[in-house]
Amino acid sequence: MPLNEKIYYCQPVFRPPSEAYSLLIQLTEGCTFKCDFCVSNLRKKFIVRKSDDVKHDINIAKKIYGPNIRRIFFLDGNAMVTPTEKLMEVIKYANKIFPHLERCSVYAHAKDILKKTDEQLMQLSEAGLKLAYVGFESGYDELLKSINKHALKKDYIEASKKLFAANITLSATLISGLAGADNPELSKKHALESADLITKICPEDDRIWYIAFLTLMIPQGTEIFKRKSKGEFKEMNSIEILQELKLFIENIEFQNNKANCVFRSNHASNYLPIKGILARDKDKIISTINYGLKNPEILRPAFYRGL
Repeated sequence: MPLNEKIYYCQPVFRPPSEAYSLLIQLTEGCTFKCDFCVSNLRKKFIVRKSDDVKHDINIAKKIYGPNIRRIFFLDGNAMVTPTEKLMEVIKYANKIFPHLERCSVYAHAKDILKKTDEQLMQLSEAGLKLAYVGFESGYDELLKSINKHALKKDYIEASKKLFAANITLSATLISGLAGADNPELSKKHALESADLITKICPEDDRIWYIAFLTLMIPQGTEIFKRKSKGEFKEMNSIEILQELKLFIENIEFQNNKANCVFRSNHASNYLPIKGILARDKDKIISTINYGLKNPEILRPAFYRGL
């Protein structure tokens, strides 16, 4: 295949684990935010690519994979920041080229969601944007400020409700270990406030939504890496991570008995793979964590963990 017939990607490419079998299309490059734990902006200058270039890649994808693509994930770090008209344009074009397309999805920062009106979000949903991955990281404002997240707990609550109202599925991530090993009280606040955040955003119906916990990784070049190098940040060990996660799970208190929140802790960064429906499997999840705490030899070795 000629060089100009390859799908363009700005390396390195990051995508959610659940998009492993999706077609990846580069809509933006990099991220407009620079969080202290993230590598997205270390080697990338942020841009929104031209619509014609994105469409060209979609056309090439059809030549390579055929017309039966069912899922597309639009890269990069916060592709939801793309102006609504342009985002809608490429989503509609993707549906035209791939008539069996079931969903398009993106990474989204809470502020990207809040900047769009309810009408715009509904239009995007009707066009085919069905899933948004939102990095919550924590529900504790002081911790969010300390990692330069540019969002607070109230922003996540409001953004989540806007997504639900537009029938865009929420898949939110939080990060174990952000508080570090030297501040148990901060770790406790992280777990409790995050549990409160998840409790408060629960919709009143039985729609499916997703919460995932990653475990902090510290890539070279990030601000947390610099703090660690100076002795200002100490990583939590696997036992401390599980204790923090257990406290989080214990304090989820959904009032809706139909709550259909899928919980995952099965990312490559996690020490112990866990999956369940929070409202149904809470006790089972806690039992799994307790087993890991009592039998640390079953936990994923550090050298197997990765982003």
